[in-house]
Amino acid sequence: MAAVRSVLLLLLLFLCSSLAGPAQAAKVLMMGPSGSHWLNLVYLAEGLIRRGHEVVSPVPSNLYESQLKALNSPTRQKIRLEKYQVPLEGDVFDRIMQLQVRFALGDAEEFSAFGFAKMIYDSFGDAMNFGRVECDVLLQNRELMSRLKGMNFDIVIVDPVAFCGYIVARALKVPLAIMGAPAIATAALSRATQVPVPIATYYCHRTGFLQSLKNLANHVMMDIITSLMFRNIDSLVSRGLGYQVTLEELSAEADLFLMREDSIVYPPHPLMPNMVQIGGYHVQAVNPLSEDLEDFMEASGDAGVVVLSFGSYAKVMGRRKAEMLAAGLARVPFKVIWTFQGQRPKNTGENTLLMKWIPQNDLLAHPKTRLFITHCGINAVYEAMFHGVPMVRVPAFAEQHGNSDNLETLGTGVTLDIFTMTSDDLHEAIMEVANNKTYKSAAVRLAQLQRDQPQSPMDRAVWWIEHVIRHGGLPHLKSAARHLSLMQYHLLDVAALLCGVVVAVGLVLWLCCRCCCRVLCGKKTAAKQKQQ
Repeated sequence: MAAVRSVLLLLLLFLCSSLAGPAQAAKVLMMGPSGSHWLNLVYLAEGLIRRGHEVVSPVPSNLYESQLKALNSPTRQKIRLEKYQVPLEGDVFDRIMQLQVRFALGDAEEFSAFGFAKMIYDSFGDAMNFGRVECDVLLQNRELMSRLKGMNFDIVIVDPVAFCGYIVARALKVPLAIMGAPAIATAALSRATQVPVPIATYYCHRTGFLQSLKNLANHVMMDIITSLMFRNIDSLVSRGLGYQVTLEELSAEADLFLMREDSIVYPPHPLMPNMVQIGGYHVQAVNPLSEDLEDFMEASGDAGVVVLSFGSYAKVMGRRKAEMLAAGLARVPFKVIWTFQGQRPKNTGENTLLMKWIPQNDLLAHPKTRLFITHCGINAVYEAMFHGVPMVRVPAFAEQHGNSDNLETLGTGVTLDIFTMTSDDLHEAIMEVANNKTYKSAAVRLAQLQRDQPQSPMDRAVWWIEHVIRHGGLPHLKSAARHLSLMQYHLLDVAALLCGVVVAVGLVLWLCCRCCCRVLCGKKTAAKQKQQ
């Protein structure tokens, strides 16, 4: 009897483990640029690896070291990097990001607006050239492409700007998933649905005339930029696939769009069934702080701690701006933890702890954290939101302004202008957010909404990826709109035909009336002449 029970128990454990894990370990190919874009893919890769899947990423030699550096945990080190040589040096994508941050966080006299625009234009040209060369070398590398084909991948997951990944997915004949922020995946999403998607705009909720005009200008600008970038790679598509198809068409054929957003931070907008919101998927489990940090937090007493982080680009902050921030922070009655790289500002107060790197998620989860000063990068926003921390927002560039505008509407803090703010402005903003309980209440409410979901964003992302793998793609969820032109989707051709018919009928009626009038007038004239 005991033996039977043991067998039944083992069988039950086996069934439970089968249900808990994936039905079959899959092979996933990931492609993305460097910096935060690569890190976002790494977060997703961690979730897939924990489910037993294998993750491989082809990496050009000029990005290898930076991407390898991000694999700094046992789970991340399971990501297999396939390095291939390219005749390039440096990371032009990161260079563009650094330029934007230098313009926002650097000293004003470093360069003029015109000089900044010229450098961005030149760097954009370099980025297009780098992307083209990296993709061309990859597609022409027969040994690597043959090795990738031999691995029998189940799905290819790409960052929206990793355009070569669209071609590789089609060449390997496996389903394609695009994972990124809607602001960056605008072209692919718009082509797949023919519905405009929110982009990196200052005005996401307010719809006054000037705001609408600015939004329109942003959409047109984004369309032009993505069109230029697509066309830069289009000539490689036929060479890599052996038949003619555009990059825009390949992106619209993606089986799955994993969107780093949700309907809490972002305003609601139409989505197709294969477009899945996974905002906050990267938020990790909270780990204990180091002994030194824990002591610092506890020493704050009832006042609490202010956390300041402008992300990985704090190292390019200008001297004057750093002194301004330090002066404002020194005056607040709270302890401060500031992510800062560089020479210690002279105005740094005794209440301020400077660190080159901070465990941001763990600090935001700490009960002593009073508020968060952030540049409004979307990952930082979701971490603060998940832990119910109010924010002083200092957006610098790109989608950060749109994120800040959304949060302002939700009432979780105040916004400062990075270009005009002073130490007094910073001090007043900190005191306002810290002492006004409405901001904390709004932040706690967002945290409750974020946590009250049937499954976590990471679990949702992994489930949909496995869903695509199980069924070899999701053609039944793709909108027919991807095959329609803008004129066809909005029935402008039908409207033109109907207008033509109405005009033609009107013209015929007008001619008939005119002829009738002439006949009647002619008869009257003839009768009158006859009477005379």
